[in-house]
Amino acid sequence: MAHTVTILADHKGFARPRVVGDEYMVDVSVNITAYVAGGVVVTAASCGLESITQVVVTGQEALDNVATVMVENTGAYASSSTFKLALSQGVAEQGGTADEGMVRLRVYGLI
Repeated sequence: MAHTVTILADHKGFARPRVVGDEYMVDVSVNITAYVAGGVVVTAASCGLESITQVVVTGQEALDNVATVMVENTGAYASSSTFKLALSQGVAEQGGTADEGMVRLRVYGLI
């Protein structure tokens, strides 16, 4: 699974997590350059965080895929320090493919 996570700069030009209440928030883009069935595992560290409490998909490049942040049947992410980003076409999960483009996320957690 090849992908690149880039922390995006806010309106003041700062590219790092920032405080929201008692958590931190960071906007990131994930460039998926080699997708495999099952999804891409993104770490908290790649987002500048130590743990993850919430992830929101805020945009995506390709219109033929739908990006989804996967949760367990309990509602939890893969772990407190990782989450899985899956792509689907309609209801079927995307199989192994090459470049699938960019997904933009807002990630909340602790540093």
